[in-house]
Amino acid sequence: MKVKDNIISRIFSVGILFILIYWCYEGIVWIWNWYFDSGGYTSQWWPDLGGFLWRNISIVVVIYGVACLQASGLAELKFRKNFLKAFGLALILTPPGMMIIYGHKK
Repeated sequence: MKVKDNIISRIFSVGILFILIYWCYEGIVWIWNWYFDSGGYTSQWWPDLGGFLWRNISIVVVIYGVACLQASGLAELKFRKNFLKAFGLALILTPPGMMIIYGHKK
């Protein structure tokens, strides 16, 4: 029974890995094409990027929230800290800043 579970788990893992590789490849191709279609780096590049982020602010906020949740979970597991406190720090200080603070506290 355990062998069958292990085989099924590996099949799903390989399938998920192929899907992630495909998504990464497609994302890199999309960014590459976007960069060269936009004419490369110009003085207008930063305002265009800011406009894109502002138009998609809901997606940016969700991605930031998920990154904060992931960092809080990591802090809870690695440093044995309170999840809600770590989540609050991650929201305020950004996830890397929160991990630096927790990593240096003794």
